[in-house]
Amino acid sequence: MKRKAEEITFRDFAGIDFGNGKFQGVLGDILHVEYPSGICLIVRAYRYKPYYVILRREDTILLVLYCYSKAEVLSCVRNLNKDIQTGKYKNKNTLREQAFQTVQERNLTSYMNNTKWYKLLNIVNEKLPFRPPYIYKLLSDAPDREDIQPFRHLPDSPQCWCGECFANYRFYEIEYVRITPKYAVNHGGLLVENLEIFDETEELIQELETAHIPFEKDDRDIIIYGYR
Repeated sequence: MKRKAEEITFRDFAGIDFGNGKFQGVLGDILHVEYPSGICLIVRAYRYKPYYVILRREDTILLVLYCYSKAEVLSCVRNLNKDIQTGKYKNKNTLREQAFQTVQERNLTSYMNNTKWYKLLNIVNEKLPFRPPYIYKLLSDAPDREDIQPFRHLPDSPQCWCGECFANYRFYEIEYVRITPKYAVNHGGLLVENLEIFDETEELIQELETAHIPFEKDDRDIIIYGYR
């Protein structure tokens, strides 16, 4: 049976000294305190689910705790507030810092920036006949991961290029994107194929050159390197 979380409001935190933390009015958050270190202490609640007590810095979740009662929430917030102010989490690297460290360790050169990545999204979503299939590799991905290998066969449909699907807007993590600017629809059956190929290779190349986005091409795909 689902258990509804005990109601808690912003006023319940009045007895806690957040020091140099500043309250932020964020829609959906019961409590949102940001400290000079960039760490945010957040309390959220969802219907019939526990309270979420979250520590976040930039786009990196440092910690998530689940609490079912007001007493648990207040205890977690007090303890975390104390830990933050004593510097316990100050050396936790964000995803951006981890990516920068990887770039330095591997002696990589940056070829893209946010402006160029947004131009790419605009090209794909606004200027091409269809949104091409693609895979991308993040700096933190192992090269042998199955889900980042080139397509073995032509995909059978276009793909989503919204920011959430495309690396969740964390462009600084993208090592490369491999775009397959074509897909095949089989109008036949399992035994006899009757493929219709949709190909926008030339259109994509023209748009990339116009936008001054560096790329390479192999026998099928177009590769855009974030770092190399």
